[in-house]
Amino acid sequence: MSASLAFQTVARLALIGDPGLTALVPADNVLDVNGRPEADPRVILGEDQELPGDEVVGRYTELFATMHVWSKEPGVKRAKLIVSAMRRVLNGQRWNDGSYRCLDTRFQSARFLRDPDGETTHGVVTFKAVLEQM
Repeated sequence: MSASLAFQTVARLALIGDPGLTALVPADNVLDVNGRPEADPRVILGEDQELPGDEVVGRYTELFATMHVWSKEPGVKRAKLIVSAMRRVLNGQRWNDGSYRCLDTRFQSARFLRDPDGETTHGVVTFKAVLEQM
């Protein structure tokens, strides 16, 4: 398993296990899928970048995990509430799944875009995690 897949799996479980987030986005709408979302609202996981976390030991990975929030609304309020909940759940997260140990997870950035369709808000949120291969 890759570091990014390990992070994605644990992050999804954390997100769908949080009542504050699932009050905004149903658990079934937090997915790793391609294409434009049909369900509303939706969180899409899976776009990641892995970088070497060290040059000596070779078992550390810096991971930049990008997640997309989609919401049909007249403004950006709901998308911002969803990203805020995601940030609360994932920021500072540490875990060990037996293959990887997450030493730290930090919020990196969020952007909110108005889709050209005039109905949809697109939020792009990125977290940085440092993982150690076990």
